[in-house]
Amino acid sequence: MRTFEVFAWTESGSFVLYVPEIESLTRAKRVDDLEPAARDLIAELLGLCTDSFTVQVRYRRPRL
Repeated sequence: MRTFEVFAWTESGSFVLYVPEIESLTRAKRVDDLEPAARDLIAELLGLCTDSFTVQVRYRRPRL
């Protein structure tokens, strides 16, 4: 099963989620929404089914 690394950090009252492999960002309001938001972003952009991959959330801002 494929795994995507996702970086999460807070900014302006919400969480920013960055998926380096697809160079895309999204936002989530609550910690419970981080993984679903990342999965939805990846699935939408890559045309994958959300249960065909996993995400590994790292709570730090990446160096871009």
